[in-house]
Amino acid sequence: MQIPSTFFGSLSAAEFLAEYWQKKPLLVRGAWPGFKSPLSPDSFLALSEREDAFSRLMVKLEGNHRWDVREGPFKKADFDKMPESQWTLLIQEVDRLVPEVREMLQVVSFLPNWRLDDIMISYAANGGGVGAHTDNYDVFLLQGYGQRRWQIDTVPVVDENLIEGIDVSILADFEPDCDWILETGDMLYLPPKIAHHGVALGPCMTFSIGCRAPGALEMVTGLLENVLNDMDPEERYSDPNLQAARHPGELGDGAVDWVKSLLQRVIDDKDALTNLVGKMLSEPRRQAEEGPYTHLSFDEVFESGKSLKPYSSSQVMYSPRSDAEFTLFAGGEVIQLRNALLPAVQALISASGLKEADYELDSEFIELLETLWEQGTLIFQ
Repeated sequence: MQIPSTFFGSLSAAEFLAEYWQKKPLLVRGAWPGFKSPLSPDSFLALSEREDAFSRLMVKLEGNHRWDVREGPFKKADFDKMPESQWTLLIQEVDRLVPEVREMLQVVSFLPNWRLDDIMISYAANGGGVGAHTDNYDVFLLQGYGQRRWQIDTVPVVDENLIEGIDVSILADFEPDCDWILETGDMLYLPPKIAHHGVALGPCMTFSIGCRAPGALEMVTGLLENVLNDMDPEERYSDPNLQAARHPGELGDGAVDWVKSLLQRVIDDKDALTNLVGKMLSEPRRQAEEGPYTHLSFDEVFESGKSLKPYSSSQVMYSPRSDAEFTLFAGGEVIQLRNALLPAVQALISASGLKEADYELDSEFIELLETLWEQGTLIFQ
């Protein structure tokens, strides 16, 4: 697959980040020149038959805001019964299922891996769409086949007003101020909270490269849960230097300062905090399914020349520690490794993945890779 040198026309990645990232939408005509979808419409529909594909079918019914939403896997007969218009098939994490789709992530390689979620692909019959909505994260919408009409409101939505009584989150008061028709290879970038509505003009496929944006409540809650697990349950407040109280009803600073000191332990220990954040960000967000090589041993697949890669882009990351070692975060695990293994880990995280023949790996590290594979943190492609 020919990866374009830039995804933003005449703009460099640095210029895009400075002028548009998290600031305003950007439409790029011919963002991916000569783009050819790695999946035909028929092969994409067939992909939804897999047990390990996160697929969803949305059919617009007659009447106001009526939808039929179904979860996969599906069969060919399901699509044979579909009407000629007003339906959409969506599959998440297609980058995990199709190596050629995973290669497409190189076009946004200027972003940290942990900020990437997945590539979701939608196939829509004429008139198909999912209604006007917003996302809480940045998204790159690449037109992969056919045409889609996109309408957006460039003013970020602060308070969502959703249509009540339906299972789909659709904005009740969508008023677009931009209206475009995207052709194959065109790309629309949208920051968080930009309302958008896409409608297929004939059969079409759209590749959605979605980013991650962890919530503050999610991160702090997870952080505190991890801290609680490591705290001494016998530790209690003490005040051996207590002075006689002038005003017994006043709270005073003692208890507040004590609680502050407990929190300060985590905040001031940069290494411990890095470990907690890396652990949380690398935790799997979806249940891993068995892959196509489970009938073979790890050694058999690895020695066959297959590439070993993270289950998802953000599930494996690392942090330098010292001249001697670094920390690997993989599927919620925190693992200390010697720096001699860093090139192999960097290859593991890269687009091409890790091949055994390219590195001299000791038996202990191979055992670690096998354990992560068995846990579903790593896959072969």
